[in-house]
Amino acid sequence: MTKSLLALLYAAALTPPALAHHSAARFDLTIRDHTVTGIVKEFHPANPHTKIVLEIADDKGKRDVEFEGHSLNNYYRAGWREGMVKLGDKITLYAAPTKDGTDGGYALEVVAADGTRF
Repeated sequence: MTKSLLALLYAAALTPPALAHHSAARFDLTIRDHTVTGIVKEFHPANPHTKIVLEIADDKGKRDVEFEGHSLNNYYRAGWREGMVKLGDKITLYAAPTKDGTDGGYALEVVAADGTRF
């Protein structure tokens, strides 16, 4: 192997992996008062985005709907703490809906079962 190839391989091995961050362009962030209430099926606070799945029952029927949310860091700064949202809790999201009208959205604010907002 040539020295330049070895140097390239060494540099690649030391480079941290890049994690993709996607755009929020699919959400209509001009609508900030859209509320959705449902039963928590999944709540994964994480960076760069939280994943929330609610069981929703409305005129479309009963189904699981996935929402994206702020990062774990943002929720923590807004008052969220471990254990505030549990599976089976009934919570409300203030969410920016999807632009194409499909289920889901971007959770701008969460109202936990006890009324705590973050």
